[in-house]
Amino acid sequence: MMKIISLLSILTVIQLQHSSLIHGSDATIDASGETTIAEEETTPTPCQPKKLLNGKLSSCDTFQIATLNASPRRCIHIEAPPPPSDDDNNILVCANYPNWFDGTNGCNAYRRKGGWCAEYGSINYPIAQHTANQACCACGGGTRDKPRLQAGEYVKLTGYGPYDECESLKIVKLGTKPQFHYLLEVMKPCGPNKAVRDARGAVIVEQTFQPGMQVTVASDDPSVIAKHNRVELKKCRRGKQEQEFIVNPIGVEGGSDIVVIQHKLTGVELSSALGAKSPFFNITQVFEDGLFEGSGDFHFLKVVTNTNQGRINADGTPYGPTHSYLASGYFGQKEYSMVKTFSLLSSSGFEQQEFSMWRFQPIVENESDDGSAAVDEHAQWLIRMTQLIGIDYLVQLPPWHLLDVERDATKSDVKSRFRVLSRSFHPDKQVHQSENKKMFEKIFVLLQNAYQGLKSADEKEKEKFRVQAESGSQLFAHSQYVVELLPFHWSKLDNTTEEESSNSRYILNVASHLNSTLLDTTSAEEESEPSVQLWVIFVYSARCGMSRTVVGKIDLAARHLDQHENIKVGAYGCGLYKEHPLKENDPTGVKSDPICAQFERRETPNVHLIVETIPGRKRDENGELVEVHPDMEIVKENAQFKYFYAAVPSGNTTQFYPHNFINFATAGKRVWQNNHLVHRMKRKDFLDPRFIGNVSIVAYLDGTGNGETDTEVVDAIANSLPGFSRRFLNDDLYVGIAHCGFGDDEFIDQNDVKSQKYVDCSKLDVSWLPDIKVYGVDDTKGVSLLRGQFSDMRDVQIALESMGNTLRMMLGGTDNDNEDEFEEIEDNDDAEESGGGCDNKQPPPPPPDYEDLDEIEGRMEDTPLLEMQTEEEEEASETNPVLETESKPVLEQSTDKAPKKPKLASGSDMPQLAGGRENMVRDGISGFHKRETKRLGGGQILGGGGGGSAGFIA
Repeated sequence: MMKIISLLSILTVIQLQHSSLIHGSDATIDASGETTIAEEETTPTPCQPKKLLNGKLSSCDTFQIATLNASPRRCIHIEAPPPPSDDDNNILVCANYPNWFDGTNGCNAYRRKGGWCAEYGSINYPIAQHTANQACCACGGGTRDKPRLQAGEYVKLTGYGPYDECESLKIVKLGTKPQFHYLLEVMKPCGPNKAVRDARGAVIVEQTFQPGMQVTVASDDPSVIAKHNRVELKKCRRGKQEQEFIVNPIGVEGGSDIVVIQHKLTGVELSSALGAKSPFFNITQVFEDGLFEGSGDFHFLKVVTNTNQGRINADGTPYGPTHSYLASGYFGQKEYSMVKTFSLLSSSGFEQQEFSMWRFQPIVENESDDGSAAVDEHAQWLIRMTQLIGIDYLVQLPPWHLLDVERDATKSDVKSRFRVLSRSFHPDKQVHQSENKKMFEKIFVLLQNAYQGLKSADEKEKEKFRVQAESGSQLFAHSQYVVELLPFHWSKLDNTTEEESSNSRYILNVASHLNSTLLDTTSAEEESEPSVQLWVIFVYSARCGMSRTVVGKIDLAARHLDQHENIKVGAYGCGLYKEHPLKENDPTGVKSDPICAQFERRETPNVHLIVETIPGRKRDENGELVEVHPDMEIVKENAQFKYFYAAVPSGNTTQFYPHNFINFATAGKRVWQNNHLVHRMKRKDFLDPRFIGNVSIVAYLDGTGNGETDTEVVDAIANSLPGFSRRFLNDDLYVGIAHCGFGDDEFIDQNDVKSQKYVDCSKLDVSWLPDIKVYGVDDTKGVSLLRGQFSDMRDVQIALESMGNTLRMMLGGTDNDNEDEFEEIEDNDDAEESGGGCDNKQPPPPPPDYEDLDEIEGRMEDTPLLEMQTEEEEEASETNPVLETESKPVLEQSTDKAPKKPKLASGSDMPQLAGGRENMVRDGISGFHKRETKRLGGGQILGGGGGGSAGFIA
């Protein structure tokens, strides 16, 4: 009890200090305990700074409290009411003398009985100090004062039935006839749900009170109508006083800061505005310092939302208070416009989501609060992005971002902003901008379309427009570090038509476009050789809950990778663009969009590290800088490098924590750097003394593109070998990759460089693909490492690890400073948020009713098995083991009607596993562990869709 009293005393002092700070006055407490504010005649005492949040911040600073999620960032915003109008200033409210009554009746009875004032109003009753005519407003008495509330403020009602549930009632007018009253308007749907029929006759559920409805409240009693401070989330803007807060430190408890947060403009405590039961916030740092750039800047904010007084636990101890997280959103839900609280007891796993993470941004003094400056800045941004990238970049912006307003902005706000921007872009006003007139016209058309959709007075129509726009909008358009890639940033390697492009390969070609100026770190006047740029590509669907949930984390990781690792982060939205529209039964676009399809994943988001080949620059005979195009074979070779973030499909939002994302990218960078340690073997390399005279490891892969091998397994082999090779860098070990070709003589051209890249695997005793063979010194036949099925990428990892350990024992010595780039992916069957990705096993969404966001929410629960083997199938597989992708040994070439496949040797030498795979595993021969049939959907690892693999980052 003493501790509570002490904290409350400290809080009282702090409140008085900040009342003095805000209003420029001294606060004292008189003998009766009342607080008296005296006008300050001298300069206020300078703030005495106290350290906050492990000494990173000072209590004398003013802060914005910003979200981690969303692009652009949003800040906590408490609106101050507008100044009262002259008419409102002239309105006085009559108040009856408190608790007056004549011994039988009070003032309300005199109001109801119209004749009582004339008949009894002047009688002096012994029990009352005043007559009814003096004490009661109905009789001409009472006291006159200004109304407690004013137009523009939000209020909460008590005793008004269903209206009591509404938190979006706004005072629009003060009236005096027939008596004083407040006229309230519903700003957002609220109240109990009810069933109604829409224009098509279908039954829909909507809330009782819709925007535009009004209610009159003829009372100024605070127990009936009270001010409601709305804690909103709005775009962070410089100099916006509604977003400025003061943080007062109270103490530290259990490694968390205990603070009081006060709104500087209104003096309102943030906890009070949120309806909390305690003034104190518990602030805990999310990430450890040093994990990544700015890792110590983000915090959880917790507050007491229920005291649970009187309750006890089962063991008889007092039941503690309920703490809740401050939240800016939730998984799979549309963007919040208000800050909400989630109880720690009912929000298991919520702390993993970026919606629970906040950043205190110190405000720089003397920042401009000129609204026109903000508008000009946005107009300049629109022009700059159009000039650098093109109008297509703006087409995919959400309309409210295009106009630079909030998602739920009022009609008047939308109209006002459109008018201001029109002054910059309307064609009739560009008399001095003839060279940019066409560009300005295109921007104006986009602004006009956004305005038309958002200005609707019909809230249902407006929400329909917003939902459709949100489902087709870029997620990173405002990011400084994540580049939203458009279709023209990708170049097709062949000349096939769109209908023929299902197997086409697209390579990243950002450097050839205007926005390369955003990415190029070399001087525009410098010469340079052709080089490479590593990219982490975040492939997403704008309709996928998981994709939308991790935007802020990806942005933080991108900043670190750009500043410290020279790795760029790009994002590509499947099915967003008219060049590759969505098709039937493909709600995420991963199959419809050929750029997404080439990564061969069925879930979004999916993440890959790839390589872009950058042209060089040199000066010609005139001294002008011209591009030096790299060799096309090198470009294609680099484009084949893929490194897949394998932990994502089977993981949850923690896989996108910035440090985990960074670890994946840096591991992929090491794989790329080690890539030169693996020989790309051609026909002649099998006669090379380095191959024949050393212990050799060769992986055989399909070079024709027509085989039926599991892409996931193939990519796992290709990306695992560089790290394996690095392990034996100091040993006489030869590691190579050979691509099996058709093998027919007519396909062999000694002068054709391309044909020399492939080998005739039928002459190398290769009977199935993929395969890895181990060759001893002077051994030209080799022994297959494949002792059963390569079921998935983990089998590859286990096989190579086992082989590496065996070779190390045979060769002796120690490994070469080997960094393990591949961690075992744990099965997440018990994870609470397992498989958050959106996959194409889900049915297409029904026609939207626009009541909720039209998006595919990533599943948070375990995914059931969709494929199970029968006992007969299991028995058959034991007797005749084959690859999971059914890549059986090819004995003959296919007919002309089927695609030609790589020519392989007879399968007669294929190891016969007498007891089937189960016995093989039990005997510990292969190093494989038994697995169930792979799962499909819900973010689990999908067979046959690798798109790059071996990113074993847990």
